[in-house]
Amino acid sequence: MKKALAIGAAACLAACAAPTDEEVDTESSELVPSPPFYGDPANKAVFGVDISMYEGPMAQAEMDCFWASGVRHVVVGTQVEEVTRQQLAMSVSRGMSVDAYVYLNWYDDLRGQVAEAFRRAQGFPIGRMWLDVEDDNLNGLGWKTRVARIREGLDECKKHPEVECGIYTGWGYWNTHMNNTSELADVPLWYARYNYTKLLSAWPQDQFGGWKPPKVVGKQWAEEPLCKVGVDKDTIQARIPPAVVVDRNLPPDTGAPPPALTGLYPADRAVIGIDQVKLMATMVPRATRYELKLESWDGKSWRVYNTWASADAFKATYPPRNAVYRFSARAMNAHGWGPWSAPSVFDYGKYTGVRPGASPPPAPTTPQPPPSEGAPGGLSPFGATITTPDVTLACAPVPSATQYEFAIETGSGGAFSPYVTYTTSAPSRVFYPTLRPKDHRFRVRAKVGGAWGPWSVYATFATR
Repeated sequence: MKKALAIGAAACLAACAAPTDEEVDTESSELVPSPPFYGDPANKAVFGVDISMYEGPMAQAEMDCFWASGVRHVVVGTQVEEVTRQQLAMSVSRGMSVDAYVYLNWYDDLRGQVAEAFRRAQGFPIGRMWLDVEDDNLNGLGWKTRVARIREGLDECKKHPEVECGIYTGWGYWNTHMNNTSELADVPLWYARYNYTKLLSAWPQDQFGGWKPPKVVGKQWAEEPLCKVGVDKDTIQARIPPAVVVDRNLPPDTGAPPPALTGLYPADRAVIGIDQVKLMATMVPRATRYELKLESWDGKSWRVYNTWASADAFKATYPPRNAVYRFSARAMNAHGWGPWSAPSVFDYGKYTGVRPGASPPPAPTTPQPPPSEGAPGGLSPFGATITTPDVTLACAPVPSATQYEFAIETGSGGAFSPYVTYTTSAPSRVFYPTLRPKDHRFRVRAKVGGAWGPWSVYATFATR
């Protein structure tokens, strides 16, 4: 499994070197499935893949290529909410059963990490939430302390009884950093060992940590591309069946060109916060070719940025950031080209210029009152409107504080209700608002000398 930090993952994506359009073929080559593998039926296990934020949004053609290769189960990382939710949605829509995983960082609150992973995956039919135990930044913790912290994460996970909680780890990691302890052998295990054996029946040769069947439910046996997507390959038991059954039979030929395409991504009014823009549309039966057209807004009018020919209705591109774009698509079959889709207008990064069409004036800011004695001050954002996927909640540092608690509420019309609370060692916390448009407010308190101080004033902000 690819290592990734749950906090700051979006920044990591933005920092990675990205090819320019000139470095990428404008004509997409068709995806080719691998010879199908169907898992380990004798042990009720299917062929699965796990994907992370680094793969970005998934296209229908990529997911269908997985299916043709025998994949029936997808495990999605929860590092970047924008990517997590798209990958889960695409996997479910194409007939896959799904799990999610949270990469555990020893230096942060494990309960908070697990709670945030569930929030990012909420609404999707995941069968298991995997606690990914492979961080080698041990933060000076002994293995017994790490076992106790894993138990804390599992306790948080068990607050969601509809989802089973499991551990993902590797044979080498568990032996080296966890003293090969058997104290967690009561928890379902999905393990990594790249020794060319794909079956769960390999466990007698791979065994560690005191786990025994039926607790051993998955094996990761390779990290290699599939359908041009960087994946890890698994033989794994799916806890629950797929929520969607896809009819893959080819319908009769209508004798007409394709209809206008739907299901455009990015969706209209979306804000793309990651480094890559992946344009895609729902594929239509019997289409043999697609065109994807991207236009950029120069503050006064739309200008064509590029048009790509595609065999599979998607294109990854890296246009200039902090701008507004308009995307359309169309398909061709044996009877000709269909009409262009309705356009999807989206922000790529943080655009601050004149927007297409009429736009309301920015909301006035409210002066922040002075903090009460002992309470944090300098809250941010304060009276702002947030259009980006994430927002950093912050306060001024409190002398000698060892922890901060950020309590977030949502509401409308001046009435608010509790939403989520985070505890952190820093006077800031990245928050990914999923409720839009919505009013939010938060307050902060600090722990000094082992005791919590008074709450700050509320800082209110809106999401759009």
